[in-house]
Amino acid sequence: MGDTINDIDRQRFDEWSVTYEHSFMQWLIFDRVHLALLKRLPIGFRPTRLLDIGCGTGRLLRRMHARWPEAALVGIDPSEGMVARARQLTPAATIYQVSAEHIPLGDVSMDLVTSTMSFHHWNDQAQGVGEISRVLISGGILALADTNIGHGHPRSRAKVRHLFQACGLLVQSQTSLVPFLTITLGMKT
Repeated sequence: MGDTINDIDRQRFDEWSVTYEHSFMQWLIFDRVHLALLKRLPIGFRPTRLLDIGCGTGRLLRRMHARWPEAALVGIDPSEGMVARARQLTPAATIYQVSAEHIPLGDVSMDLVTSTMSFHHWNDQAQGVGEISRVLISGGILALADTNIGHGHPRSRAKVRHLFQACGLLVQSQTSLVPFLTITLGMKT
């Protein structure tokens, strides 16, 4: 029947995992997005259990570990290559090879869930946000940074807001970093 979009993406990310850490995309886009996302968290917010969805090689997890060294870190990514590199580079975190639609964690087990530049790759964004809502504690935060275009899953800011609300997340803010790239903060009600 042929590859789905995620099968093709998974293969590309497996291949890219070897050079991903040193890619120009890190300093050009990803590092800037990570810093902007963390800057938008509420002042004084000190999560103790963190999940990064689409964690790649664990770069954001390592940044969060430096900021909150006592926090328990979990990362998930569907790419076998990325997971292998994340496990090597981020020993402080538990890393699972799964998609956002199938988070292998218990209900109400996370204070903070992040996802940067992976949302547009998810097969079922509503199911993924529903899973995030399931694992977040009351008052927990989802910090999502993603493009509004690409990979067959375009989402306007209004659609992302509606999706969050449908899954029990109150949108706290939506900020454009550049055209077509938005950070959305939602809180579990």
